[in-house]
Amino acid sequence: MTPCLTNTHIHTNYSFSVFESPAQAVEQAVSENIGILGINDHYTIAGYDEFRAACAAHAICPMFSMEAVALDVEMQTAGKRVNDPNNPGRCYLTAKSVTRALRPGSRGDAVLKRMRAALTKRNEQLVGNLNTHLASVGAPVTLSMKAVEALTPAGNTTERHVIQHLAESVLAQGNGEARALFTQLCGAEPPAMDVAAKLQDFLRGKLVKAGCPDYAPEVTEAFESLPDMVELYLEMGAIPTYPILGNPVTEAEEDVAAMFKRLEGYKIFAYEVIPNRNTPERILDIVKTAGEFQVPIFTGTEHNTKTPGPLVDKYSNEEPFKTAFFNGALVALGHAAEVKRGNIGYVRPDGSLRFTNRAQGLAYFMERGREVYGRTQPAMARA
Repeated sequence: MTPCLTNTHIHTNYSFSVFESPAQAVEQAVSENIGILGINDHYTIAGYDEFRAACAAHAICPMFSMEAVALDVEMQTAGKRVNDPNNPGRCYLTAKSVTRALRPGSRGDAVLKRMRAALTKRNEQLVGNLNTHLASVGAPVTLSMKAVEALTPAGNTTERHVIQHLAESVLAQGNGEARALFTQLCGAEPPAMDVAAKLQDFLRGKLVKAGCPDYAPEVTEAFESLPDMVELYLEMGAIPTYPILGNPVTEAEEDVAAMFKRLEGYKIFAYEVIPNRNTPERILDIVKTAGEFQVPIFTGTEHNTKTPGPLVDKYSNEEPFKTAFFNGALVALGHAAEVKRGNIGYVRPDGSLRFTNRAQGLAYFMERGREVYGRTQPAMARA
């Protein structure tokens, strides 16, 4: 089977993204000849149905994932960064190939609701802080949480949505007035106001980051421990996966093999890279280490800002990366297929690997993944 292009980590408007819908992301994937595409929104699976329908309409093989932020207490205590470049112990973690929604009232459902409620509470505080600041400079603008929630279909708000609402509300006053207001609020003149991503990044950096006038402390309940987050993902029938930051190289990621070994203690047996954050030498080291540990590796572009960009990054169409990422995607597809049949997937419900012989396990799930991919792309499957 000829490897296809893959991108198994994109955000949509169900969290925060340049894409106005999952369908828009799929349409771009079609134009870039991507065969396997994965939705990967923060804290929600609400976009799955729309994404599934769009992929079916365009004969793209879908992968369903989710992302959240956990806390690696050991690394936090040591003052060491994991894959958040600014916050020691903060750990982004993805659930690859989600196979079921959390059962209402289950432990995982309660945990995810608690995390989202904590994030919403902070966003409400940000809105309040910004309104106080706006009033202090005499701005004819009042923000509302209702308007922030309207910026994402399922009300899954982020700090970025709050800033988007601020930017759009001030811009509605007209360019001249808006520039003056932004300058008053930030103490510096904004960049070109017709580029949403640049303006919003400027506002975030000047107003709501730590040490800024409208900053709101993050709520402790927003971050589950790494073991608890892994358990939540297992409850979703998914593969707990660690996204490697790469740039800057953090204390936890300096030695890739040591990192893999340590994370296996947390039942993490899959990894992904965001190539645009990395160098080819760094990605090659990661891919080789994944091969040595005989675990799957995925790739993605995030698209979690308002900056447009290609879905095929500058390295993923080159070997050995293309084949490695394709094989990883096949493992995830095979995992989902097996779980949905009532069988054990790549990882067991307790987080351990189904196959103690890792090479045998990868081969098995890649074959199951080929079957899934072949039903979506029969011509490619025969190649």
